[in-house]
Amino acid sequence: MGERRICMARHIEGDVMSDVKWLVMADWDGDGRFAGAHDDITGAVLDLSLAHKRDLATDRIGAAKLNLRLRNADHKFSPPNAASPLSGKLKPGRGVWLRAAFPCDEFDGAAGSAIAANSPRYGAAYRWQAHAGGFRINAARNGAETTGGAAGRRIATMDLGYAVASFGCYFTRGNSVNLGGLAFRCADGANYLSVRFGGGAVEVRRTQAGADATLAAAALAWAAGQRRFVQVELHGESIRVFVDGRQAVEAQSAFNLAATRHGLYADGAANHLWQQFGGWASLFRGSIDAIDPDPRAAAQSCGVTASDEMERLKSVTLYMYAGSPLPQTSDEILGDILDYAGADRAARRLDTGAELTPAPWSPPLWGARALDEIHRLQDEEDGFIYIDGNGYWRLEGRGHRDSAPHTAARARLGAQSGGANPYFARLDWSDGAADIENKIFVRIREATSHGYQTAWTLSETLYFKAGETREFLAESKDYDIVSGNILPVPGVDFAANTRADGTGSDLTRQIAVTHPAIGLYSGKGTLIRVKFGAAAGYLTRLALRTFAAYTYNAPLLVAAEDAASQREYGTRIRSIDARWTRRATDAQAVAERRLRRKKSPRSGIEATLPNGSDANALLMAQARLSDRIAVRYDAMGVNADFFVEGHRLEARGGLARAERTLLLREA
Repeated sequence: MGERRICMARHIEGDVMSDVKWLVMADWDGDGRFAGAHDDITGAVLDLSLAHKRDLATDRIGAAKLNLRLRNADHKFSPPNAASPLSGKLKPGRGVWLRAAFPCDEFDGAAGSAIAANSPRYGAAYRWQAHAGGFRINAARNGAETTGGAAGRRIATMDLGYAVASFGCYFTRGNSVNLGGLAFRCADGANYLSVRFGGGAVEVRRTQAGADATLAAAALAWAAGQRRFVQVELHGESIRVFVDGRQAVEAQSAFNLAATRHGLYADGAANHLWQQFGGWASLFRGSIDAIDPDPRAAAQSCGVTASDEMERLKSVTLYMYAGSPLPQTSDEILGDILDYAGADRAARRLDTGAELTPAPWSPPLWGARALDEIHRLQDEEDGFIYIDGNGYWRLEGRGHRDSAPHTAARARLGAQSGGANPYFARLDWSDGAADIENKIFVRIREATSHGYQTAWTLSETLYFKAGETREFLAESKDYDIVSGNILPVPGVDFAANTRADGTGSDLTRQIAVTHPAIGLYSGKGTLIRVKFGAAAGYLTRLALRTFAAYTYNAPLLVAAEDAASQREYGTRIRSIDARWTRRATDAQAVAERRLRRKKSPRSGIEATLPNGSDANALLMAQARLSDRIAVRYDAMGVNADFFVEGHRLEARGGLARAERTLLLREA
């Protein structure tokens, strides 16, 4: 059975466009803060596109790609322009951060009026509900502040319709002893969760029947008068709080899991300021690849392309082995690869993966591309590795989508506009038969230890000038795994003489031989540095000894297959050349699990959502990889749950018209 595709385009009459609040930032100063005078480039963006899609055949995903077209009649974004206020800062590698919010209240109503009377500029139908105390619009008409009067908490929330949600605001901390922050999953004034910010700490708290309890706390320096962007991400029981795009604290709570009201919180009357509260979600965080001004009179624009960190790892070559204690799980191995590649340790969220590598050895990754090894690791975990919209490395373990909140659809997508649910304006469908695998091979290898060995020797005699330093990358050809390099010993591992044949004066004690980069070169050899002393001469011996050397045994192939699928679709083979998995039972489990997922076709859909309704605008901002979404289109017989496997976002006309196409695969 071959793949079938049906395309359906619909023109929606009478729909009212729901504007999404966009925020596009570029870190021109390169300090990671996105706080420079020219870092907010939203007003200059003519259009943007963002693509991040999983390959449904291989299950692998690459880097997210962002393309911006900026107004540039004044050549502000032209790198050669020395008169630009950004001169010298328009460089590849600068950070880019794309966020979107719906709804979003800019608190621009009448000064002093209650925020409940204000219509948000983005999402006018949304309304505030005060649960305790009150908030009003400040005198500058650009934020919310607490009302004075009686003591007690202030809580006001909007119903965003999602319990699994991302939201936040700009928050300026005052000098009041009463703390401020955000309330979420609020049922009423006595039952809610909150995050509160002081001058030196952040707390996540649960208020149940009026009684407060701390769920998590972390140190966080925050000076009075400082304005920062606060975002909360809810994912089942997980509560993650971000400040200026980096996670500040995480908590777990099963309290009020279904509640969908989120908003503002203060311990009491205080001089804090809340601005631009809404359903904020981070859609992309990465680095600029290229800046390309187009100076033609008809264009006067500048193109900016950016990618997330996965793109950089395409060009990182590994000479390492995973150094985590044995046995090693997939998240530990991934962490070691990311450490080697220089990825930020603070920007990771990794499930505890399956135990892959038992004692006593871990395989070397020598001369291999980092991204290739990450994809190989994903195959052995049978999970999903990607970078999320916050710029965080993610590992979803093999059981991630089998647990809450992925067991229930967070949104219902249909063909009709005008209701409470989001709708698609275009749907492309495929039967998924091209992605079938019904015979899975997993190839594993054990190794034999040869114990203490000389793993490498220099094959020629080299002349050194007095004081000269040279480096050699010692790579074993006789052994597949070199574990534990022995520090060089004079006369054993190295020797030097004034004559090439080893005669003349012995210079061995005058030279220094070290292993200066075992953190960069290990597993199959290492870097050796040789420095001669005051006399010139010949290096007549140089060797690398190891505590343990291994050679791979003949491979073992395990298999899983489904005869019924082979009869229906033909034999579709997938071979996994395992690097870390060594036990046959573990390899068999991976083969059988993958077979269960891949032996039958799972339909794929690309559903395009225009910003033609509030429900669409909300999902456009909130949908993320691995979300479960129900799709119903009775005319075509589609009525099933799907997982989000990728997306493409297009926003044009100064970002006024937007659509987001979700790549979905049947759950």
